[in-house]
Amino acid sequence: MTFLAILALLALGWAVWKGKLQKQQLLPILLGLSGALLASRGSLIIGVAAIGIAVLWYRGLTLRLFSFGAKRGKPSDIDDARFLLGVSRFDNAERIRERHRTLIAQNHPDTGGSDGRAAELNKARDILLDDFDNKRR
Repeated sequence: MTFLAILALLALGWAVWKGKLQKQQLLPILLGLSGALLASRGSLIIGVAAIGIAVLWYRGLTLRLFSFGAKRGKPSDIDDARFLLGVSRFDNAERIRERHRTLIAQNHPDTGGSDGRAAELNKARDILLDDFDNKRR
């Protein structure tokens, strides 16, 4: 049983490290795992209650983090903007601005870049920051 617990913690650590999970998602997952452990040890009512709370908590957190109900731009526009700036869906607004500053310094018309490329980078930044603001609401 200890081996399985260590294996589960390693898997969760790997998922956070690789960006598959956010740190905020760990608590409901650990609560669900604890509930499963309690249910398997004989505390069925407490274990099932913990699993139910974990499921509702995780579901609400996922809806807030990824804002499925918020008005957004077309997913392809957002994905294209992420690709253009080289950011992931888990990056915060500061990371988006930092990446934009780096790329605009390399592609600004004053430093030998083109007007079109600079405009694309500015538009991508605006799309991602608007999307980020919509997710926070």
